[in-house]
Amino acid sequence: MNGRVGCAFVLYVDNIDVDSSTFRVSDNCSVFMAEVFAIYKAVEEIRIRNLECADIISDSRSALMALNSLRERRNFINELKRKVIAYQGIINFNWVRAHRGTVGNERADVLAKSACEKEIVDAFFDTTKAEIKYESKRQALSLWQERWSLSRKGTITKKFFSKVSLKRVKGDFYINQVYTGHGIFRTYQNRFFGKSIECHCGEAVGDAEHVLLRCRLWGPDREPLGLKLNLSLLELLRVEKFRQFCRFVIQSLLNREIN
Repeated sequence: MNGRVGCAFVLYVDNIDVDSSTFRVSDNCSVFMAEVFAIYKAVEEIRIRNLECADIISDSRSALMALNSLRERRNFINELKRKVIAYQGIINFNWVRAHRGTVGNERADVLAKSACEKEIVDAFFDTTKAEIKYESKRQALSLWQERWSLSRKGTITKKFFSKVSLKRVKGDFYINQVYTGHGIFRTYQNRFFGKSIECHCGEAVGDAEHVLLRCRLWGPDREPLGLKLNLSLLELLRVEKFRQFCRFVIQSLLNREIN
């Protein structure tokens, strides 16, 4: 909250709230590690009180899964696991859904938020390798997005991909020409090879949008698709039969240029 991270636990005995503790952790700490720290402090409280049997209830499925994992490598989590295993009493772990009205869980959430208001940090965590990788990736994507948005190049491609992403784009020799406006389309041929900018139909500029959506020469091949051509190319390219139509048109234009 406001760049700060807090956590808390509440101790219930016979459904009565008997004690609670709040902790502000270092601002670089992830929510996940804050949840783990709350569990760690709860286990310490159980050990101090020497309880015979205790249930730790958390809404952090990921924290509980980490405690149950045999492949966990984080030292702090493995230290917590050793404390639980070494304890002479019984400690059970249970998961509940967040924000479902579970009294103790809702109370802990309120206290965790109040912990963020503390001036003193109770626990400091080193930045983990995973956090460094995540932040580096986030900054790289942010810089990439800024450069892409400000660039004067790729104006056609931006219509399809305004936001940068690491997700793989499914394209090929034909579909990529639609995404970029390059290749066989007359706008590209005119710019780089001095050919006429007019479409073969002679009625408009031969860009991808005109050729694929409106050119009368491809009307007989376009109509059987039964697609709503008032949709954008971005929307239509999600339909495989339209992508097949694009491949057919571009290959036909290539054959025409070659011959």
